[in-house]
Amino acid sequence: MADGFGILVMTHGDFGKAAIESAQLIVGEQENYETISVFVVDNLDDLKQEMEDKVASLDTSKGLLILTDIVGGTPINLASNLLTRENTMIASGVNLPLLLEVLMNRGKEISELEEVIQTAYAQGLSIRTNKDLEGDDDDDLL
Repeated sequence: MADGFGILVMTHGDFGKAAIESAQLIVGEQENYETISVFVVDNLDDLKQEMEDKVASLDTSKGLLILTDIVGGTPINLASNLLTRENTMIASGVNLPLLLEVLMNRGKEISELEEVIQTAYAQGLSIRTNKDLEGDDDDDLL
């Protein structure tokens, strides 16, 4: 079985599936993960069953991390049903920098991930405007 915790990425549309595929381009193929794509036409009972089936297919002996896209959306609301399980954590606001950091820290205990996720989320944000070009060497922005 897998060396680290199981990961379930639940998002609106295929965002989660695409994020995992993109992350694997950078950090390599991953095991012990599943994705669920939520669409407006989906039946909630069917989604809940799909979630339970996919979690059952994962090795969660070292924990389960569920990544969702937005607070208050269907993915996090459904995933919250899994918090009755021991060693389970949900993080909302998944983005590629956060996902990369999670994948590179799969050897850690699930209890150590909260700080990793918060740091990755904060450091993954950068806002630039044309004012950033003033006085800078263009090579610095590449």
